[in-house]
Amino acid sequence: MDAAEQIAANIELSEALPWVKICERHPDQFVCLVDVVKVEPHSPAIATARIVGYGQTRPEASAIIRNDLRYTAWTVVFTGKATKPLRRPPVYFEC
Repeated sequence: MDAAEQIAANIELSEALPWVKICERHPDQFVCLVDVVKVEPHSPAIATARIVGYGQTRPEASAIIRNDLRYTAWTVVFTGKATKPLRRPPVYFEC
């Protein structure tokens, strides 16, 4: 079983983590999140979420979930400090 299959198999077992813990586990990386709970409705701040993928790029972080039909809504966000102006806001994908 390769790494992608192992992570995909563990998607059901991942726990909801607060944003601070997500940043500690994956510093300066893109993380793919599901079951996102916002601090306030319509706020970009994340209270808790489950990690399903991570990597140095957005495509790398979301590669595992792209073809997984178990989740219809997910997002990819960066856990570090932005060093360049943001080109686009975080986007939620719904299938």
